[in-house]
Parts: sequence; structure tokens; C-alpha cells
Amino acid sequence: MILVDTNILLRLVLNDNPTLSPKARIIFERISSGEVDSLITLLTISEVVYTLERSYKIPKREIVESLSKLFNILNLKVEKQKLIQRTFTIYVSKNISFPDSYHVAYMESKRLNQIYSFDTDFDKFPKIKRLEK
Repeated sequence: MILVDTNILLRLVLNDNPTLSPKARIIFERISSGEVDSLITLLTISEVVYTLERSYKIPKREIVESLSKLFNILNLKVEKQKLIQRTFTIYVSKNISFPDSYHVAYMESKRLNQIYSFDTDFDKFPKIKRLEK
């Protein structure tokens, strides 16, 4: 199993570097062909989302479409894939940050309904009670 770092995903998704983007494509061809098994962590997905949204100003829907394609690569495991898929849905539909979307998805999965937070985005979810004290 080989871990895939953020910079590889960014070069693949952005296809913006004449030297590194082709190398990223070759890596993913090796993974897709079954030559190697690989893993992408939740932290890597989070870092990619943040970078694409903040630095490259890519719309959330496009980010989710690009990264969701990774889930179909047989020899690529994505840590907490189902939770990330739910996170993507919340991230796009409720227009909140990726970490907050993850927290909502996590809370749903664990049947939690309270969160300590000053972030009013959690008020968009009727089943979640936001606590400030």
C-alpha cells in the first residue's frame, strides 16, 4: 500500500504543471491498472479541498466532482470514503466549509445532536443544537 500525498492529487486535478502533472497521471495510471494499491487519507482530501477552494477559487461543485472520481478507482482506498461522500453532499448543498460539513456528517454517523461552537453555520441543521456555553 502506497500513501498518496496532497501535491500529487493537486497536480492531477489541476493539470497545471508541465513536469509534475504528467507524473501524477502516470501514478494514477499505475494505481488504476492494479500495478500498485494506494491510499488517500481524510487529511489529504481536506487539504486538497481547502487549497482548491481558497487558493485556486474553484467552485465547490467542481471540487466535489473531481474528487468523487477517485472513489471509482478500484485499487485506490479513500479513508472514511462513505463519510467523505456524505461530507461532499453537505459541503455543496449547505454552502459551509469542508471541516464543518465533515463534523455534521460525523455527528450524523454517530447520532450526536449537540456541538460546542460559535459557528452559526451549524444552525442550518435542525437536528443539531449548537451550544456556546
